[in-house]
Amino acid sequence: MKIIFGSIFFLVLLGFFFVSYADNQEIPEWVKNNAGWWANDQISDSVFIDGIEFLIKEKIIHVSNIEQNESQTDDIPEWVKNNAGWWANDQISDSVFIDGIEFLIKENIIIVYDEMKIIQNLKEYEYRGYSPLFRTFAYEKDLIFVNGEMIPLELQFDFKLDKSEIYNEIKIGEEDERVAIIIPIFTASAYWEPGFYTFYRGECDQEFHGVLFRDEDCLTTDIIYDKPLGYSGSSNAVKILELLGYEMITDIDVHKDPSILESFDKIIVLHNEYVTKKEFDVITSHPKVMFLYPNALYAEIDFDQELSKITLIRGHNYPEITIRNGFDWEYENTHPYEFDNVCDDWNFYEIDYGVMLDCYPENIIFTDKLLLKMIKEF
Repeated sequence: MKIIFGSIFFLVLLGFFFVSYADNQEIPEWVKNNAGWWANDQISDSVFIDGIEFLIKEKIIHVSNIEQNESQTDDIPEWVKNNAGWWANDQISDSVFIDGIEFLIKENIIIVYDEMKIIQNLKEYEYRGYSPLFRTFAYEKDLIFVNGEMIPLELQFDFKLDKSEIYNEIKIGEEDERVAIIIPIFTASAYWEPGFYTFYRGECDQEFHGVLFRDEDCLTTDIIYDKPLGYSGSSNAVKILELLGYEMITDIDVHKDPSILESFDKIIVLHNEYVTKKEFDVITSHPKVMFLYPNALYAEIDFDQELSKITLIRGHNYPEITIRNGFDWEYENTHPYEFDNVCDDWNFYEIDYGVMLDCYPENIIFTDKLLLKMIKEF
């Protein structure tokens, strides 16, 4: 598989690369865990590559000046995965593992783009069959190759010319109620590492880049504005619902001005797992709310607007292992619904001030006409 690695953190000089390891820098434990899981096919190539991106961004490994060969294969050699597994188990050194990463870049299996090339390289690739409702495509920079087939890390959507009758049924018109979609910026940021999930796995009490981190250091993380929302941030739902005419606001907007929701007839909550108390209060006070994703309103965070950081306050088994929902919310519905992302037999059920969906719809939001129609008619 060929991995096209799009990142603003790489400098590409006429196609020449060299990868080196900074001996005085310690590689975070979560990157090692990712390598082990990748070696055992427990996580995708893209998640593993996120760890490599982190190492280069933090200057733990450096990219410069070695000629790339013409690739003879699109497949990652088995020995590279073996190295990753051995490295995760401390059977080989950091430098031997980095040799494997150098090989992937040198052999043109990992292709690195610089910032300018990402901006310019927006060639589109169609994905027929992904959706009967929408034109589905990806940008070249967001592709990986698996067994010779192009697979998108992030999908894009547009209307199909022959589906106008369907769109009349699912699009929002001027005569319809005002509906707000709350984009889960806080939640998308909480999932980037090192951060909350580094802490949940018990991997935070260690040195990162020569600095001793304590648990409290991982409980505060930056707001991430320049990366895709991803699966945890309801990326597909945000794109589809915006395309259909829904008004978009972020949870940052809601926190700054809770009264913003008063002008909407109904609001739709996505995977807004991490929210502030202000946000929780105003959402649960609204008379008409659709909770389109389970696991919403799960953990309380503090938002430092000046520093653009969030800090975990309560929930997700913190500060006590027995605490699940940080707000002790009576409509908590994480288990088992969050883990049903197939949604073969989905249903909405009623609560006092709205409805909740009983599965995680990220993989069907762009294929299911009935779901989109019910969202509109709610």
